[in-house]
Amino acid sequence: MHLDKHGYVSIVELIVFIPCIPLGIAVCLRHGFKRTSGWIFVVILSVIRTAGAVCQLLTYDHPTEGLIKATLILDSIGIAPLMLTVLGVLARLIQWINASMQNPRINSKFLRIIQLVIGISLILGILGVTSPKSQAANGTFTPPAISKIGILLNILVFIVLTIIFILSLLHGSALPASERSLRIYIPVALAAIFIRLLYATLCIFVHNTTFSLFNGSVTANVLMAIVEEFFVVIITIALGFKLERVSEEDVERVVVELNQKDAGSGGQLSQSI
Repeated sequence: MHLDKHGYVSIVELIVFIPCIPLGIAVCLRHGFKRTSGWIFVVILSVIRTAGAVCQLLTYDHPTEGLIKATLILDSIGIAPLMLTVLGVLARLIQWINASMQNPRINSKFLRIIQLVIGISLILGILGVTSPKSQAANGTFTPPAISKIGILLNILVFIVLTIIFILSLLHGSALPASERSLRIYIPVALAAIFIRLLYATLCIFVHNTTFSLFNGSVTANVLMAIVEEFFVVIITIALGFKLERVSEEDVERVVVELNQKDAGSGGQLSQSI
């Protein structure tokens, strides 16, 4: 088997993502496997990247059409699991804020709509890769219109997630001390996803020898896509082990305690004045 740069990148992906699968499962066992929690998507992305790397390595000895197509599809999936992961963690932050308000501003149904839009963008991305219109006469990949729509939906979702997080900063007092790491994780993860999304956007709309989904620069792919996926998966697993599992009853109990503490502080302040 003679490996090129893509082959060596696949080996590195296996080294990183294979251990992330059992670690991600351990985090899911700790917090739950619900899709709304986000932790499950770390496992899904790790499995997808592991499968994609295996398919890539197998194509060197058995370059069948099925293996090549499977590699292309698996390589095209990346942004959706990342944003679903951050959406799940952001939902946890919103849960604390909503519990402290009489009239919550962000309804859980709105978060489900965002999840649906991400799913649609994922489907459009896969259809774009497998579309006969994406194959030029010389065998190169030409992004079709549905791929562009998928990227635009991802950009829209990223903007919405960023706005929701910025608005959540106005209610920082609703978070207990044990949950303050959420406000550090989310902007850091969003920054990494921004770079990953920028790379995908350039691949779809610019599409040159540097930015291309399947025949572009390996260096650009590693620095603007693979490293960011490594980073988000690793910090998400670390966050999962750091945070305690909480139920709705736990949230309500902690919010009541925080409100009582704030009321007590206000009372002491008024007495001193």
